[in-house]
Amino acid sequence: MKKIFGSILFILYIFTASSQIIFLETGKAITSFDYKNSAGYTLDNLSGPIQNNLGVGVRMPINNSALHISFEGTYNTYDIKGSDPTLGNYYEWNVEYIGADLGLDYEFFKPGRVNHNVQDGFSFYIKGIIAADFLVNGVQILNNQVFDLSDKEEFDKPIYFMKGSIGLNYYISPTYIVFLQYMYSRSFLIGNYDNKEQLRFINHTINLGFSVNLQDFR
Repeated sequence: MKKIFGSILFILYIFTASSQIIFLETGKAITSFDYKNSAGYTLDNLSGPIQNNLGVGVRMPINNSALHISFEGTYNTYDIKGSDPTLGNYYEWNVEYIGADLGLDYEFFKPGRVNHNVQDGFSFYIKGIIAADFLVNGVQILNNQVFDLSDKEEFDKPIYFMKGSIGLNYYISPTYIVFLQYMYSRSFLIGNYDNKEQLRFINHTINLGFSVNLQDFR
Protein backbone atom coordinates (compact mmCIF):
# COMPACT_ATOMS: atom_id res chain seq x y z
CA MET A 1 0.00 0.00 0.00
CA LYS A 2 2.89 2.39 0.73
CA LYS A 3 4.19 1.74 -2.80
CA ILE A 4 0.79 2.58 -4.29
CA PHE A 5 0.49 5.79 -2.26
CA GLY A 6 4.06 6.75 -3.13
CA SER A 7 3.41 6.13 -6.83
CA ILE A 8 0.33 8.39 -6.78
CA LEU A 9 2.33 11.17 -5.11
CA PHE A 10 5.16 10.77 -7.63
CA ILE A 11 2.78 11.00 -10.60
CA LEU A 12 1.18 14.09 -9.06
CA TYR A 13 4.65 15.64 -8.70
CA ILE A 14 5.53 14.91 -12.35
CA PHE A 15 2.24 16.36 -13.57
CA THR A 16 2.62 19.43 -11.33
CA ALA A 17 6.05 20.17 -12.78
CA SER A 18 4.58 20.54 -16.26
CA SER A 19 0.98 21.53 -15.54
CA GLN A 20 -0.74 24.89 -15.60
CA ILE A 21 -3.37 24.34 -12.91
CA ILE A 22 -3.42 22.65 -9.52
CA PHE A 23 -6.70 22.09 -7.69
CA LEU A 24 -8.22 20.90 -4.43
CA GLU A 25 -11.80 19.72 -4.04
CA THR A 26 -13.99 18.31 -1.28
CA GLY A 27 -17.66 17.51 -0.94
CA LYS A 28 -20.34 14.95 -0.20
CA ALA A 29 -21.15 11.61 -1.82
CA ILE A 30 -24.35 9.56 -1.75
CA THR A 31 -23.55 5.93 -2.47
CA SER A 32 -25.64 2.90 -3.32
CA PHE A 33 -24.30 -0.63 -3.54
CA ASP A 34 -24.71 -3.74 -5.66
CA TYR A 35 -23.63 -6.78 -3.62
CA LYS A 36 -23.53 -10.50 -4.36
CA ASN A 37 -21.96 -13.05 -2.01
CA SER A 38 -19.93 -16.10 -3.04
CA ALA A 39 -23.08 -18.25 -3.15
CA GLY A 40 -24.75 -15.90 -5.63
CA TYR A 41 -27.21 -14.28 -3.22
CA THR A 42 -27.84 -10.57 -3.70
CA LEU A 43 -28.81 -7.91 -1.17
CA ASP A 44 -31.24 -5.22 -2.25
CA ASN A 45 -31.37 -3.19 0.96
CA LEU A 46 -27.79 -1.98 1.31
CA SER A 47 -27.44 1.65 2.35
CA GLY A 48 -24.97 4.07 3.82
CA PRO A 49 -24.79 7.61 5.19
CA ILE A 50 -23.63 10.59 3.15
CA GLN A 51 -19.84 10.49 3.13
CA ASN A 52 -17.06 13.06 2.76
CA ASN A 53 -14.47 12.93 -0.01
CA LEU A 54 -11.26 14.77 -0.78
CA GLY A 55 -9.20 15.19 -3.92
CA VAL A 56 -6.07 17.01 -5.01
CA GLY A 57 -4.86 17.12 -8.58
CA VAL A 58 -3.23 18.81 -11.52
CA ARG A 59 -4.70 19.87 -14.88
CA MET A 60 -3.26 21.17 -18.13
CA PRO A 61 -4.56 22.07 -21.60
CA ILE A 62 -3.84 19.94 -24.64
CA ASN A 63 -2.17 22.03 -27.35
CA ASN A 64 -3.47 25.26 -25.75
CA SER A 65 -7.05 24.21 -26.54
CA ALA A 66 -10.21 24.02 -24.43
CA LEU A 67 -9.51 20.31 -23.93
CA HIS A 68 -7.64 19.44 -20.72
CA ILE A 69 -6.05 16.35 -19.22
CA SER A 70 -5.89 15.91 -15.45
CA PHE A 71 -4.57 13.55 -12.80
CA GLU A 72 -6.05 13.47 -9.31
CA GLY A 73 -5.40 11.62 -6.08
CA THR A 74 -8.54 10.98 -4.01
CA TYR A 75 -9.53 9.78 -0.55
CA ASN A 76 -12.96 8.20 0.01
CA THR A 77 -14.68 6.45 2.90
CA TYR A 78 -17.73 4.18 2.81
CA ASP A 79 -19.91 2.89 5.63
CA ILE A 80 -22.17 0.22 4.15
CA LYS A 81 -24.96 -1.48 6.07
CA GLY A 82 -27.52 -4.11 5.14
CA SER A 83 -29.32 -7.25 6.18
CA ASP A 84 -30.71 -10.46 4.72
CA PRO A 85 -34.12 -11.23 6.28
CA THR A 86 -34.22 -14.66 4.63
CA LEU A 87 -30.99 -15.88 6.21
CA GLY A 88 -31.19 -13.60 9.25
CA ASN A 89 -27.77 -12.05 8.57
CA TYR A 90 -26.56 -8.51 9.24
CA TYR A 91 -23.76 -7.02 7.11
CA GLU A 92 -21.62 -3.95 7.56
CA TRP A 93 -18.50 -2.67 5.83
CA ASN A 94 -16.33 0.20 7.05
CA VAL A 95 -13.73 0.90 4.37
CA GLU A 96 -11.27 3.61 3.30
CA TYR A 97 -9.82 3.96 -0.20
CA ILE A 98 -7.21 6.09 -1.92
CA GLY A 99 -7.64 6.52 -5.65
CA ALA A 100 -5.92 7.64 -8.83
CA ASP A 101 -8.12 9.41 -11.41
CA LEU A 102 -7.16 10.15 -15.01
CA GLY A 103 -9.54 12.65 -16.58
CA LEU A 104 -10.29 14.49 -19.80
CA ASP A 105 -12.48 17.61 -19.79
CA TYR A 106 -13.71 20.21 -22.25
CA GLU A 107 -14.33 23.79 -21.09
CA PHE A 108 -17.08 25.92 -22.66
CA PHE A 109 -17.41 29.72 -22.72
CA LYS A 110 -14.17 30.50 -20.91
CA PRO A 111 -14.13 34.25 -20.20
CA GLY A 112 -11.78 36.26 -22.38
CA ARG A 113 -8.82 38.21 -21.08
CA VAL A 114 -8.68 41.93 -21.77
CA ASN A 115 -5.17 42.14 -20.40
CA HIS A 116 -2.95 40.06 -18.13
CA ASN A 117 -4.78 41.08 -14.96
CA VAL A 118 -8.39 41.10 -16.10
CA GLN A 119 -10.31 37.87 -16.52
CA ASP A 120 -13.38 37.01 -14.51
CA GLY A 121 -16.71 35.34 -15.10
CA PHE A 122 -18.17 31.86 -15.53
CA SER A 123 -17.41 28.88 -17.71
CA PHE A 124 -18.77 25.33 -17.90
CA TYR A 125 -17.14 21.96 -18.48
CA ILE A 126 -17.88 18.31 -19.01
CA LYS A 127 -15.46 15.63 -17.88
CA GLY A 128 -14.87 11.91 -18.26
CA ILE A 129 -12.67 9.94 -15.87
CA ILE A 130 -11.30 6.45 -15.48
CA ALA A 131 -10.16 5.66 -11.95
CA ALA A 132 -8.71 2.96 -9.75
CA ASP A 133 -9.27 2.90 -5.96
CA PHE A 134 -7.13 0.92 -3.53
CA LEU A 135 -8.17 -0.28 -0.10
CA VAL A 136 -6.27 1.45 2.72
CA ASN A 137 -8.18 0.08 5.68
CA GLY A 138 -11.40 -1.85 6.13
CA VAL A 139 -13.42 -4.29 8.17
CA GLN A 140 -16.48 -6.39 7.47
CA ILE A 141 -19.00 -7.20 10.20
CA LEU A 142 -21.13 -10.29 9.69
CA ASN A 143 -23.59 -10.58 12.55
CA ASN A 144 -21.27 -10.41 15.59
CA GLN A 145 -18.06 -11.36 13.80
CA VAL A 146 -15.51 -8.78 12.59
CA PHE A 147 -13.19 -9.58 9.66
CA ASP A 148 -10.17 -7.58 8.49
CA LEU A 149 -10.51 -6.98 4.74
CA SER A 150 -6.92 -6.02 4.02
CA ASP A 151 -5.86 -9.62 3.36
CA LYS A 152 -9.08 -10.85 1.72
CA GLU A 153 -8.81 -11.94 -1.91
CA GLU A 154 -12.00 -10.10 -2.88
CA PHE A 155 -10.66 -6.77 -1.59
CA ASP A 156 -6.93 -6.91 -2.40
CA LYS A 157 -7.57 -5.80 -5.99
CA PRO A 158 -8.26 -2.23 -7.17
CA ILE A 159 -11.84 -1.06 -7.64
CA TYR A 160 -12.22 0.47 -11.10
CA PHE A 161 -14.60 3.33 -11.84
CA MET A 162 -16.01 5.10 -14.86
CA LYS A 163 -17.01 8.66 -13.96
CA GLY A 164 -18.78 11.49 -15.72
CA SER A 165 -19.24 15.03 -14.45
CA ILE A 166 -20.49 18.48 -15.31
CA GLY A 167 -19.11 21.56 -13.62
CA LEU A 168 -19.19 25.32 -13.28
CA ASN A 169 -16.04 27.45 -13.00
CA TYR A 170 -15.93 30.98 -11.66
CA TYR A 171 -12.78 32.91 -12.54
CA ILE A 172 -12.05 35.25 -9.63
CA SER A 173 -9.00 36.32 -11.64
CA PRO A 174 -6.74 34.71 -14.25
CA THR A 175 -4.94 32.99 -11.35
CA TYR A 176 -7.71 31.84 -9.01
CA ILE A 177 -10.75 29.75 -9.93
CA VAL A 178 -13.60 28.40 -7.80
CA PHE A 179 -15.59 25.47 -9.19
CA LEU A 180 -18.71 23.46 -8.38
CA GLN A 181 -19.09 19.95 -9.78
CA TYR A 182 -21.61 17.13 -9.94
CA MET A 183 -20.26 13.66 -10.70
CA TYR A 184 -21.82 10.26 -11.33
CA SER A 185 -19.60 7.20 -11.01
CA ARG A 186 -20.07 3.45 -11.18
CA SER A 187 -17.52 0.78 -10.40
CA PHE A 188 -16.90 -2.26 -12.57
CA LEU A 189 -15.04 -5.53 -12.05
CA ILE A 190 -12.15 -6.87 -14.12
CA GLY A 191 -11.34 -10.56 -14.08
CA ASN A 192 -13.17 -13.72 -13.13
CA TYR A 193 -15.44 -13.23 -10.12
CA ASP A 194 -17.40 -16.47 -10.41
CA ASN A 195 -18.17 -17.92 -6.96
CA LYS A 196 -16.60 -14.86 -5.33
CA GLU A 197 -17.97 -12.02 -3.26
CA GLN A 198 -18.79 -9.01 -5.44
CA LEU A 199 -19.40 -5.42 -4.38
CA ARG A 200 -20.01 -2.53 -6.78
CA PHE A 201 -20.34 1.15 -5.93
CA ILE A 202 -22.67 3.73 -7.50
CA ASN A 203 -21.89 7.29 -6.42
CA HIS A 204 -23.54 10.69 -6.76
CA THR A 205 -21.08 13.38 -5.68
CA ILE A 206 -21.25 17.16 -5.32
CA ASN A 207 -17.92 18.90 -4.76
CA LEU A 208 -16.69 22.44 -4.23
CA GLY A 209 -13.14 23.17 -5.30
CA PHE A 210 -10.42 25.77 -5.72
CA SER A 211 -7.84 25.99 -8.51
CA VAL A 212 -4.64 27.98 -8.99
CA ASN A 213 -3.24 28.72 -12.43
CA LEU A 214 0.50 28.31 -11.93
CA GLN A 215 1.37 30.02 -15.20
CA ASP A 216 -0.19 33.27 -14.02
CA PHE A 217 0.92 32.73 -10.44
CA ARG A 218 4.55 32.64 -11.47
